[in-house]
Formats: sequence, C-alpha cells, structure tokens
Amino acid sequence: MFTLGGTFNEIAAFIMGYSSGNTTPISDRTFDQFVCLKNSFPTNYVWTYVIKESTKDDDEAISLMEKTIIEFITLKKTMTDEELFQHVMKNSLVEEGEAERIFRAFDQALLTGDKETIESLITECNGAEILWSDSYPKDVAAKLNEISSNQPIKRIPISEDGDRIKIIAQGWPFGIEMRLVNGCWKVNPDKIVELRKTNKSA
Repeated sequence: MFTLGGTFNEIAAFIMGYSSGNTTPISDRTFDQFVCLKNSFPTNYVWTYVIKESTKDDDEAISLMEKTIIEFITLKKTMTDEELFQHVMKNSLVEEGEAERIFRAFDQALLTGDKETIESLITECNGAEILWSDSYPKDVAAKLNEISSNQPIKRIPISEDGDRIKIIAQGWPFGIEMRLVNGCWKVNPDKIVELRKTNKSA
C-alpha cells in the first residue's frame, strides 16, 4: 500500500525507516551481511547499496529486494546466523577473474609501497608517486594483506563494451575503476591519488 509505484530509493527508505523504529526480521546487521555475501560484496556495506549496485534499473532492484527479503525471512526461521551465512556463502561463490587478481596485487603493493608493481598495474596518472611514498611495517602489511585476501570483492560493469569495471572492496570508501588497456586490466588510481593528497594536507 505504501510502496506501490515508488522508486527503489523511496521503497528502500520506507523499509529501512520502519525497520529502524520497529523490531523486524531485517532490523539488525545480519540482513546487511546476508545481502553482501549473497551478492559477493564485502560485508561492511548496507543492503540497499548492494542491491542498487547489483541491478540495472529500479524495476530489477525492487524485484531483487523483495525476493531477498522473503528468502532471508524464510531461512531465518530454521537457521542460526552462522548457518545462514554458511548457506549463502556456499551458494553464492563467484570465481574471480583476471581483473580481480590484478586489483588484489595492486592492493597488496600499496601496503608495502612497491613502486615497480604499482606502476605496472595502473593507468597513467599525474601524481602517482604518492601511491608508493608511504608503506606499512612488514608485519602490519602482511596482516592487512591476509585480512583483505580473505574478503570477497565485487566486479560491477560500468561500460557497455566491458572495457571498464568498478571493483568494490572492503576498506575502500569508494569503488575502484579498472580499465582494459591493450588486453590487460589496469587500475585507474585517480581517486586514490586524490584521497591520499587530501589526507596528507589535512
């Protein structure tokens, strides 16, 4: 009655508002994590963002939202949270491709300030030297890499020809664009460079 004819954002806002003010099956973070795992996203995202990013338009997003909420409520009746997560991970495994491999190598190289590796994996960028100007101590970098390597990452197409995608990864405040250049995937570091410059000047 309240959502008929609404946009995805309007319907999602209503559902989130209602769930915040009342106790519902999707009121806590368990539902966010379920939606993230089901769609191969890192588990620190909000379910509305995940569904919106995983669909091409409002109609598809609204349909996926409805199906996901019904599935979650049905499974919650017979499963603990741990069983629920194991179930959705088992049935939602996505094999990573070359773009994901390149991104993980780039992410690891950032931790250690590995200039040679970073330069080989990025598109041309002014101010790229800031990417290898700092690094974590070896033991810290190794631990952070272990954590990130065990987290899923999500590939989202952003061009019709498939030559540009966006990678969603835990620990990053925005999606990382990647481009297919001469048959090889490269990270577009522009937003990362800007973020680092902002942090250094703060």
